[in-house]
Amino acid sequence: MDPNHIIREIEAYAAATGMKPSTICQMALGNARFHQRAKRRIEKYATEAAKLRAFIAANPPPSREDAVT
Repeated sequence: MDPNHIIREIEAYAAATGMKPSTICQMALGNARFHQRAKRRIEKYATEAAKLRAFIAANPPPSREDAVT
């Protein structure tokens, strides 16, 4: 499941009910911080993915002729 999907669902429900996302998460999960933590994890994932892609692009694998056997 895409974590962005559940965040959008929480935010849509919050808008429809006038409740805070933290209140919804506290009532449903017993974890008022779930919404904010999930959003931060997604942001961190995007940052880390970009760093990994930059590393891979800057350090391509050796060609078959250059590989050590």
